Amino acid sequence: MERKLAAILAADVVGFTGLIARDEEGTIRRLERLRADVIDMQIEAHRGRVFKALGDGVLAEFSSTLEAVRCAIGIQRTMAAQSSDTDDGALVLRIGVSVGDVVLQGADLLGDGVNVAARLESIAEPGGIAVSGEVMSQIRGKVDLQLKDCGHERVKEADAPIHVYKTRSAGDAGSEGLFDFHDTGRKDEGITGGCLCGAIRYEISMPAISTGYCHCRICQRFTGSTMSIWTAFPESAVQFLTGEPRYFASSPIARRGFCPECGASLTYQLLRPRPAAYLVFHTTSLDAPQDFSPNVHGGVESQLPWIDILDDMPRTKCAESRSLQHAWSSVGLPDPDDWGPGAKPPRDS
Repeated sequence: MERKLAAILAADVVGFTGLIARDEEGTIRRLERLRADVIDMQIEAHRGRVFKALGDGVLAEFSSTLEAVRCAIGIQRTMAAQSSDTDDGALVLRIGVSVGDVVLQGADLLGDGVNVAARLESIAEPGGIAVSGEVMSQIRGKVDLQLKDCGHERVKEADAPIHVYKTRSAGDAGSEGLFDFHDTGRKDEGITGGCLCGAIRYEISMPAISTGYCHCRICQRFTGSTMSIWTAFPESAVQFLTGEPRYFASSPIARRGFCPECGASLTYQLLRPRPAAYLVFHTTSLDAPQDFSPNVHGGVESQLPWIDILDDMPRTKCAESRSLQHAWSSVGLPDPDDWGPGAKPPRDS
């Protein structure tokens, strides 16, 4: 029996049974769009993996607790922005995040870490997030999120009490606008960038999903630098205004875009097991890269020994990325030793 420590995110739709009773087809369509356009995209962009989806509920695992919480924030902020632009009937989520011991059973996960996340989700405020005390100890001072100490709670009489922290409800002082982009002016709208020579210009109409450093060998060789610095956005929000990148397959699982005129490195997109709904830009191609500071280090197994970045951001190896594990396995290369420049899938994959 294989065990490991993992951060678990649990999410489900508030009042789903009643929504189905009132409008079955419409609710299912909205749920499908929510999964594809928001939940799955945010989880993959934060290097997580959905390991179970039942009805309106989703369970995902992350190697980093901080990334799990940032994913939860991204989902709820996107949901808040979308609900303010739509009519009645918008779906509302509750999200719980825990960190704990889990047991691997094929692609599924079982154990206390999963159970606690599900309990936290059930007591989160509609449109809000609940985390355990263990999660709070790891993210305190590292995320822009107001969390209220709710003490120890138990969901069922037989359950052990959980130290719970929750986002504030709508009626709490200081909570107004917590996940509301309109109240903050949506300052990330109208993000622009382009290549060195100006042949390619782009505009992005939605906020960034995630940002970070990548030290992997493919990024080193593609950029000719010690690392890449990237920012991910919803692909649907990207518009190329003049020219478009030329693409090449940098590995069996992804493609990268560059300017055919000046050769500037621009984009990265994961293609397997399906094209990602987000598009990654090299942050320095943005007109205001100073607004998008990295918050995670990836591919640290290839970090050059004479580079030392002194920060306390999460550091993960490529092999620890749940989304990369899933992508490489889909092309018949589950062993991280087979990943990297020149990787080729088996002939029968």
